[in-house]
Amino acid sequence: MTAWRREAERRGPYVARAVAELRSWPALAASDGRRGTTFAVSGTEIVRLSGADEIQVRLTAPAIDRLRPYLSTCEQVQACEDRAWVAVYVDAEPDLVLLLALTSVAIKAHVP
Repeated sequence: MTAWRREAERRGPYVARAVAELRSWPALAASDGRRGTTFAVSGTEIVRLSGADEIQVRLTAPAIDRLRPYLSTCEQVQACEDRAWVAVYVDAEPDLVLLLALTSVAIKAHVP
């Protein structure tokens, strides 16, 4: 068993559920690598696992600016160094729902 697979097994249950759900979305292409699972749409990576209970979503800077009033009050969502990405802490059912909604926004932002 490779190291990245062992790391993936340590992910929280809601992150595992998120990955399973996102794998079923036809717009997303999943890729498993050393850094974990990533998801792309139209060749652009939009979702990546970044911690045991953290998933990063590439929303684009304009989308984040539009959602800022809502995202700024949500403790589960944090800005990333790259302004196009946000980190979502997924450790409960409502967080999973939020992640899936933000992923939908990311897909729409990246589909021509």
